[in-house]
Amino acid sequence: MRLATAAVALALALALPAAAAPPALGAAADALAAEIGPPAEGRRALALAVETRAPSLARPLEAALERALAGAGYTVTPVRGAADAEGAAREAGQDWLVRVQGGLVPGRRELALVGEVIPTWPSFFLQRRPGARAIPPRLVSSRAPADAEALVLAREGRPSGAPFAAVRPLGRVEGRVLALAIGDAGGGSAAIAAALPGAVVLLSPAGAPLARFDVDPSARGAVRDPAATIAVGDFGAGRVAVAWAGGAPEVLALRAGALERAGALAAAPLCAGEKGAVFGAYAPGTGVLADALARAPGTVPPRRSARLLYGVAAAPRGGPVSFAALGTDLRLELLGPELQPAELAPSTSSSTAPVLPSVGTGFALADLDGDGVAEIVASAPTAAPPDRVRVLAARPGAAPLLESGPVEGAILAGAGGDLTGDGLDDAVLAAIVRGPGGVATELLLVTSDPREAP
Repeated sequence: MRLATAAVALALALALPAAAAPPALGAAADALAAEIGPPAEGRRALALAVETRAPSLARPLEAALERALAGAGYTVTPVRGAADAEGAAREAGQDWLVRVQGGLVPGRRELALVGEVIPTWPSFFLQRRPGARAIPPRLVSSRAPADAEALVLAREGRPSGAPFAAVRPLGRVEGRVLALAIGDAGGGSAAIAAALPGAVVLLSPAGAPLARFDVDPSARGAVRDPAATIAVGDFGAGRVAVAWAGGAPEVLALRAGALERAGALAAAPLCAGEKGAVFGAYAPGTGVLADALARAPGTVPPRRSARLLYGVAAAPRGGPVSFAALGTDLRLELLGPELQPAELAPSTSSSTAPVLPSVGTGFALADLDGDGVAEIVASAPTAAPPDRVRVLAARPGAAPLLESGPVEGAILAGAGGDLTGDGLDDAVLAAIVRGPGGVATELLLVTSDPREAP
């Protein structure tokens, strides 16, 4: 849970000497020191004040900056807890104050530093204007990809009394989104892939359009209700795989900012995560899936049962619950990395998978709190409006961790992945709405990132 994550971050911060700072902190500190440059006019005495929203990041970042600035020729003195850091630097006879703010960039796994370089040596004008600076201050900044250690240190804790997660609008897609996936589609960072009846669209973590691939729905066999599955992962010829009910599964590749057809698959891609993909097939003539699941896209194995499935989801990072299959009876079957029954505790090994009843048709797996076990983010289990977003623990009989207020429309699809860049999973749900222009889809972000709290 978040408390355990905070404890890990604190232990890491206390145990981390300057020489062992996470590579991301070192890279960002070195880049900032290069922007500041060597001491001007021989003025080497530098006071360093570091501010971070995540308390556990402050000391390791300070140590990395102290090392980098010392390497550039400065004599560095940290300033901590001073209400007036500039005044304290002047009083101590320092030549410079470097005030640095550091944290994660929203929407990216990236560490950013912004610094203000302030001269604090005595100025001729101080005699007439208290606080006057000898030369104007300047701003410097740097960025570096955030590694796992930096993500742990820079992750902000949920404020006391705050809800388990926040739900907010992310974006709007014209038309009906049938399926969602999140992952690196080939652009080097997370993207949202959405399958519509006549297209696949890629969206940025903020919901902005990135690319589109149009198809002809009339080329597919007739089904009662349109349906699709979509996954983002390693599919050989490309990283986006999609299958529409009544059509042949295919692979798309992102090239030069455009999606294009790159290959075919023998089975429908149902979902994908760090533990790999799951493949299956539609029941003939329908928009629901047969209960036949495989880890490779070859021949789909025999059906496990006569049960029909609305969908299969993957936990982005795997774990005890790596996959989950939702039946048309709204019972969610929790599965391990090899599609075996999930083991939620050492004593729960069984030939029967744990099952959660009453899970809505729009659902996703996402480890929102970073405890290593994915939560279920789902719509309401009833067809009557209004819909609601619910977060459920992967434990039969557990009370909901979150239940949102009423949501306009009907939530019919979802996916999990890190969209805010804090190193924890988020989820996106697709709510189908009707407006003056026809059918559209409102995308909802579900996240425990405190920066997204209302």
